Amino acid sequence: MELWFAVGIFTVSLMILSWYCYQLAQEKGYQPWLFALLGLLPVINFFSVLLLYLLPDKFAAEHQLYFSKYRQGRW
Repeated sequence: MELWFAVGIFTVSLMILSWYCYQLAQEKGYQPWLFALLGLLPVINFFSVLLLYLLPDKFAAEHQLYFSKYRQGRW
């Protein structure tokens, strides 16, 4: 494989992972630009995604689940 092609694929994968870190941080309520920058660093991006999965959601109180009385089931 050509070197430029491998570098291009690597760059695109870093950009996609950085975008995913940005979206996940924004959804959970953390600073999205910080995690987007961490997503661009080759080794740290794995740990930043893992950290975002493990950090609690800051908006958890706003995302309360609604259970219909018909779906609760009375067994």
